[in-house]
Amino acid sequence: MKLAALFRFVLFATLLGLASNVWMGERADQLQTSQTALLTARLNAINELRLLQSEFDALQTLVAAFVVSKNSQHLVNYYELLDAHAGARKYAQPVDNVYWSKLIAGNTEAVPLVPAEGETLESRLLSPQNVAPNLSVDVKASVENILSLSKRLREREQIVFALTQGLYDPDAGKYVSEAPVRDDLAIQMLFSEEYLGMSNAIRAEIQGRIRAVELGFQTVIAAQANNIKATANFDLYLGLLVTLMALVGLAVLQRFVVAPLRELNKVSKQIAQGNYSVTLPNPRFVTEMSNLVKGFALMIGSFKRELEQGEAARSAELIAFEAKMGRERAEAQVEARGMLLANMSHEIRTPMNAILGMTALTLKSDLPEQERNYLLKVQDAAKSLLGLLNDILDYSKAEAGMVEFEHIPFTLDEVLANSFLAVQSQAASRNLMLLNEVAPGYSNQLGQRLVGDPSRLRQVLSNLLSNAVKFTESGSVRVFSKLQTRSDTGLDLRIEVHDTGSGLSKSQVERIFEKFAQGDSSISRVYGGTGLGLSIARELVIRMGGQISVESTPGMGSCFWFSVPVVYDSDILIEPLPLGYQHGVVFHQPGPVADCVMSVLNATGMQATLVSTLGQCIDHLDENTCDWVFIQSDLLDPSEPLPAELLEHLSNPALRVVAIDRDLLSADSALLQLLPSELTKQLIHLAHPVLMQDICAAPRLDLPNLPQPGAAREYPSTLQGKSALVLEDHPVNQELVCSYLKAAGMQVTVCEHGQEALELLDPDDAPHFDVIITDLEMPVMDGYEFTAWLRDQTRWMDTPLVGLTGHAFSEIRNRCLDLGMDDFIAKPVEARVLYATLADLLHAETPSPLPTPPTLPNLFMEHCADLPAKLRGHLEQLDEVAFVREIHSMVSLLALLGEQALHHVFRDFEQGLNNQTIDAKEVLDQIRTVWPALVKKYSELVEKATPT
Repeated sequence: MKLAALFRFVLFATLLGLASNVWMGERADQLQTSQTALLTARLNAINELRLLQSEFDALQTLVAAFVVSKNSQHLVNYYELLDAHAGARKYAQPVDNVYWSKLIAGNTEAVPLVPAEGETLESRLLSPQNVAPNLSVDVKASVENILSLSKRLREREQIVFALTQGLYDPDAGKYVSEAPVRDDLAIQMLFSEEYLGMSNAIRAEIQGRIRAVELGFQTVIAAQANNIKATANFDLYLGLLVTLMALVGLAVLQRFVVAPLRELNKVSKQIAQGNYSVTLPNPRFVTEMSNLVKGFALMIGSFKRELEQGEAARSAELIAFEAKMGRERAEAQVEARGMLLANMSHEIRTPMNAILGMTALTLKSDLPEQERNYLLKVQDAAKSLLGLLNDILDYSKAEAGMVEFEHIPFTLDEVLANSFLAVQSQAASRNLMLLNEVAPGYSNQLGQRLVGDPSRLRQVLSNLLSNAVKFTESGSVRVFSKLQTRSDTGLDLRIEVHDTGSGLSKSQVERIFEKFAQGDSSISRVYGGTGLGLSIARELVIRMGGQISVESTPGMGSCFWFSVPVVYDSDILIEPLPLGYQHGVVFHQPGPVADCVMSVLNATGMQATLVSTLGQCIDHLDENTCDWVFIQSDLLDPSEPLPAELLEHLSNPALRVVAIDRDLLSADSALLQLLPSELTKQLIHLAHPVLMQDICAAPRLDLPNLPQPGAAREYPSTLQGKSALVLEDHPVNQELVCSYLKAAGMQVTVCEHGQEALELLDPDDAPHFDVIITDLEMPVMDGYEFTAWLRDQTRWMDTPLVGLTGHAFSEIRNRCLDLGMDDFIAKPVEARVLYATLADLLHAETPSPLPTPPTLPNLFMEHCADLPAKLRGHLEQLDEVAFVREIHSMVSLLALLGEQALHHVFRDFEQGLNNQTIDAKEVLDQIRTVWPALVKKYSELVEKATPT
């Protein structure tokens, strides 16, 4: 057989395969086009229904936005959308189902609703019936229900509009030409159960329509899929036939062509072994084989040429490999140098911390003045050296590529508090005032629910603050915080540090962020430092996806700012502000400092009024009901007594009195000296910089003793006789919670951990409890594990269960509720919150009056005075879990005592220990430094409260 005949056979099989593929391809395209049309029709029907749902939601949002902002554009959009539903208007161009939410948020341009004869709401609701096969017959009833609910909602919204314009009399229940504006009633109607129920009903109906459309298309799409499958099977069988024909052709090729090639194969093996001096066969009869032998000859010649070229290429590759190895060795040396520098710096920090700690302790003792001066110089030098080492460590980490970023929940106030704390003593020594200001529109909720890297933010801000304090001779250093919306759950956090220093020239600004760069060569001699701080801050900000820069004018001060992206929980935007509907009066000298205080108060939701004289303050308290009064301490003259009218107001137990001091060193303020002793116990001290968390967490510190067990007292009848099981390991929290429960006449049983409670509740004859209150973090068995066990027990499945924790994050709350807890209380526990929660769970009225808390100094001295010894014991036993738990227990107690600075420091200790960014021994050393003074303070309070 000639090769030409064999090739014709193979060609025929190939053409047959190609023809079958073309035919089957066209058939498959037809089926795919048909199925795509069905899917497109289903998608269009569903999108139309979703657009309708977004329009219903937009109507509600526009009403709420108009009531809150009085922006007439929301009203115009509302009525244009109603015209579109009536068929009088239509969109000038197609929109999607997120158009209205973007338009209301200001994130897109408006698409005009032009006058036209468009589709009505009813026709749009019925339009899916025209394209969806097998649609349910009850569509008409569903549409009528939606129209009826929509009509009722629109009637309610018209009443809301009339209430905001003073055109509706709620008592008479009719529209009038003039009536009082009732924004509060309008908001109440928008959030009423009936209004929200009708909205949810429309949403449910539309979702039902969407499911019906999907089911209607399901059968047809499935049939189309079967057709596609059948076509694929036919294509498979035809392919097998073509393959069989090809195999026949290959068998013939094997017999008449491959056999002659075997001898050439032997020759090729010799060539592969490098033997190019071979004798080629001399084939006959087949011209193609002769040509193949000629090709072998040409190939051998090509191989010889390539061999010569390959030797030259290998020589070049060897040179390149040696260069690469040299480069890698150099990079390894750089990395090893950075790692060595980091390890050396870290090892030096440990003895440096010991030097600082021992120096601080020695300075607290009685020393001759000359020796005290010597130690102060040692302390300053050690702090400077530690700062240099920290800069070198950060720089070496960045150079070695060891910087890692976290993505964890944090509060902006914690970052600010710790950054301010790092420079507070230095600022006080230079008589500089530290100020905190927040931008309008900033809210406490946003600051409480951010997600990012707080430690890196704190590092950047601390560097900027340290520089500002270092180079400012007089005046103030002000931090301005601003949150700007980037997306639905994203924010840009911008923090500015303003100082009143000498400012920077244009050339200094251009190189201020360079490594080892300072304003001029004299700075390192006068102020010290390596010039690494700002370059490290710039590197961290850029790695977090942000920006950093400086704006400065010589002689006018500087503004260093940075902006980084963060995310937040969008659900917080519908939550009320912590101090919303509370009123306060601020007696403060007008000016930039007062503006900072007012910005912080406004961010908490408080409605605060600024007055500049005591007379104005008294008049405001006479004419208004206030929850807070803030008094600038240094405006008072200790030699002049306070007016009797003001003292009468300050004696009101419902009024929180706050003294605003210049700094922490001014806590012994003029106001404290002028108040009677019974009022000084209630006085709350706030020092600049004022933070939102300090105001929201400010306690009402009352120090009377608990009622004696036999004393006559009128207990609330609603909780009288109820039994409660309390799971709490810390004795202070045990006594606090139990005192509140017993004051309400409840019977209390205490367990120190979940395992003890399990052994109490597991037997069949276990006592009955009306409610169970459990801490989350306990030894042996924590609150999470106990809750999971409790909800698996039939007897205790429905028993009300309340969680206690010092963490107020939404993630913790959601985890508690998911496990089966009925409610959640954040520490420190307040009687008002505890009673309201129990009354709600036990279907009872809230007890009144509220009891006084236990004598807090006594509790502190009894259970916490020996805290350093307890922590040292945990370290000696290598019990890190108990060490962290002890720190966690102190966080809520310090907040309850009003020790805000220490409260934030201990909270940072807890986070650092959990994240392994701080050493437990370092924590213990710092606590040992401050604890004796705190013990002395509360020991004196106990002595004063003890009758002689």
